[in-house]
Amino acid sequence: MIRIVSVLAVVTFVLAACAGGDGSNKPIRISSGQTNSVRNGHVVAVNELRAQAGLPPLILSSELTAAALTQARDMAVQRRAWHFGSDATSPQDRAARAGYFGVIKGENIAENYAREDELLNTWMSDPDTRRLMFTPDARDIGFGWFQESDGRLWWVQVIG
Repeated sequence: MIRIVSVLAVVTFVLAACAGGDGSNKPIRISSGQTNSVRNGHVVAVNELRAQAGLPPLILSSELTAAALTQARDMAVQRRAWHFGSDATSPQDRAARAGYFGVIKGENIAENYAREDELLNTWMSDPDTRRLMFTPDARDIGFGWFQESDGRLWWVQVIG
């Protein structure tokens, strides 16, 4: 448990830098220059948690990230967080469309979390989303978001 807290503390520190470090709970503004650090920080945190559970690390997949970004934007357009695209696509359909032909283990989604560290805490607290992140035979991860002009964030994590 102490290691989980330390991993989340590191993620919080990185994201506080993105938010300006004023200690507020305002949504972070993720600039294009911060995208890689937020995405990589998420993958590092997930992999640290998986390592604590004796599981192999996940590899960041550009195809799964593209599928995640597509779904995040589509959820914003639909104004709801759910697993079906506006064109009735599933996570597997979107991954294949993005060039990923492995098996999709699942997709974690969320809306309106101000920061990625809060999001990861919530996913770790829910048995279903945690189970997906800890799928033993999973090998790949994609992580993306869409941020609206008012700061609202739509988050998607795809695991294959």
